[in-house]
Amino acid sequence: MNRHLMLVGKAAGRGAFKGVALVGAFAIIVAIWWWDASLLTAAADENLQLIKTITGVLPFDWGSKVESALRIFGADRALLLIEGIVIAKVAMLSIAYPFRHRRP
Repeated sequence: MNRHLMLVGKAAGRGAFKGVALVGAFAIIVAIWWWDASLLTAAADENLQLIKTITGVLPFDWGSKVESALRIFGADRALLLIEGIVIAKVAMLSIAYPFRHRRP
């Protein structure tokens, strides 16, 4: 097989894995929203508390400025999506792990 074709195949596989993980994360978020929307609010509040803790370590007035910027850009919701992606990737890898080829 051509080396470039192998690289394209690996890149396509990784891209497909990331795409499925993103769609899976949205599916997890929608399922949680239908089941109990207060869980999403609680998770977003915990993410906001995490942001406050981390920005509190910054010197001088940087903490409040960074916290304000992160709130404007929706960092607590972005963290929620990242958490969903991690859950989806772990689920996909746990299903696919027994079928992986072992190299000698």
